[in-house]
Amino acid sequence: MDKSAKFKKRVARKCYPFFIFTFVVFFSPLISAYEIASGEIEEIRTIAETGAISLALQSIDEHQKGLDITNQLDSWIEWERERINLYLIGQRWQALHQRVDAYQEKLPVDYYLWAKQHQVDALLKLKQAQQARHILLELIWNSDIYQETGNQQEWLAAWQQRVIKSYLIANETSDALLAAQRYYQDYQNNDLEDRLLRAHILLMNQREDEVIELLAKDTRNPRGGMLYLLAQLRSGVRPPGKVWQAARRQMRGKWASAELKYMLWAVAAEAAKRSGDRPSTVNALEFVLAGNKKAELPAGLFNFTPDTLWDAYIDFALYLGNRAQFLIGNDQQWLNAAIKVQKKEPVKARSFFALVMVKGQSNETRLRAAKGFLNLMHKRKRGAELVLKLFLKSGYYKNISAIPEPIRYDLVNVALSRSNIELASNLMATIKIAPNGADNFQWQLRRARIFVLGGKADQGSQSLKAILKNHKTFSPKQIEYFLQVVFDLQTVNEHESAYQLFKAVLPKIMDVMQQREIYYWMADSRKALQDYSTAARLYLRSAMHGESKGLDPWGQTARYQVAEMLAKADYVEDAHTLYQQLLNGTKEPARRAVLKHELQKLMLLREQPEQAEHFSELSENKE
Repeated sequence: MDKSAKFKKRVARKCYPFFIFTFVVFFSPLISAYEIASGEIEEIRTIAETGAISLALQSIDEHQKGLDITNQLDSWIEWERERINLYLIGQRWQALHQRVDAYQEKLPVDYYLWAKQHQVDALLKLKQAQQARHILLELIWNSDIYQETGNQQEWLAAWQQRVIKSYLIANETSDALLAAQRYYQDYQNNDLEDRLLRAHILLMNQREDEVIELLAKDTRNPRGGMLYLLAQLRSGVRPPGKVWQAARRQMRGKWASAELKYMLWAVAAEAAKRSGDRPSTVNALEFVLAGNKKAELPAGLFNFTPDTLWDAYIDFALYLGNRAQFLIGNDQQWLNAAIKVQKKEPVKARSFFALVMVKGQSNETRLRAAKGFLNLMHKRKRGAELVLKLFLKSGYYKNISAIPEPIRYDLVNVALSRSNIELASNLMATIKIAPNGADNFQWQLRRARIFVLGGKADQGSQSLKAILKNHKTFSPKQIEYFLQVVFDLQTVNEHESAYQLFKAVLPKIMDVMQQREIYYWMADSRKALQDYSTAARLYLRSAMHGESKGLDPWGQTARYQVAEMLAKADYVEDAHTLYQQLLNGTKEPARRAVLKHELQKLMLLREQPEQAEHFSELSENKE
């Protein structure tokens, strides 16, 4: 469907409420279409499997409202378990924490401990280690709660494991070591997972020799082999170059998962850096900083930041430039070198471009370097993630306005693709000129829309006013696109701004029907602002504008709105006259019923205002 057709549909939806009233069946998709009968949890799960987690949760809300937690506790718990499971599926960690934290009724111990376990795990996912530890300590010291369960030791072991993880997440290495030592003294556990956790903690505390001894028989385990390799590197038992080769060899193994490869890239990066292998360092760091969708590096085990990669880029470029006897300050030499190798040696080219971006002598050469760097990042897997981190989480670019404009343009697109409207809006606030090759009108409109949707409605409104000021004439398509952004202002309840913009764009519109539409939208905004008299005048102007006498479908719809506004403005007699005119002009039974209903309300309003208000509320509830 083309944009024009979509626009007409939107017009129809907004402008024909009276005439579509009798043909549309209104229902709540959250209740009626998916009404969940008692005990139909499988249907909830089916809904969740489609990705509609919020809809499934709303269905649980509806069901639990009808349950008395005191007398129907088992049923309530059954639904509550399903709620927690949905939070887990949807990774709604904050919602899960808040829900469990709000429990007030005395719940069955088994369920309560199960829920608290997931609450703690959610907090750990959110990196809220201290808050998680506070809950864990309460659970550990509340010995009375376990009397009903008979498995106190199992729960205490689970809580202590999570205490250790909380210290790891907070990078509190010495506390993590003490907690681990206490745990292993209490429980004497020595299975593989326990050894891997201990190795992790020992590495954080620079006790690599103990890791080598601990994991000597676990090197065939993928993660065990990775930790063993890292311990060999840091202890000096194995030369960095050999560790780099071993890490790359393990990555090529058929058994190596994507998550393991990601961790091995971190080992390879550290090994390459220790060995002075500059190109391998840059390459490995790019893989590490680009990240992995399903995995994170073990907490506290590595210390790589975007600045680590920037430093590696610059170090590699200077090393290459010194060998080639390039002059610092002769930016063109470095740019030429980057262009020459960008197809066959992109890592080397990105390093040259990075150097000029950071240390270039002129704005022009820095911009050219930024464009070259960005072009190469577009060709790299997860390049967008790298660009985000390098420019938004680095000390090299502390302010958004310091980021080269080509990069900012690209970051706006990345932010929008990830539905991060706030970031896109913050970036757009620093950009006022469209990029080369872009349609300036479309780009400025896009900028305004991002402001509006990103919570900067005033900036969006000002941007739209600037567009009106800078364009004396508009094509019908441009008017259509412009109005879409003004509609966005209405959507976020910025009706005064929307009204003023409709008013300002009106003289630039030649099409009579489009003018009628503008009057209607203006009236909508006055209605939302409860300026009912002005809204009535504008709806009437929409009905009567041009050669129309207000008797065509559009005009009758607008006149219906006029009558409604007059009634709200307490011009009851005028409203009665208009409703009666509309009634006299239609033979459709359903429409006549609607109009008679309105006339009846007006009659009651004249006779008994309070009763009419009550009647109106009842009617709205019935509808």
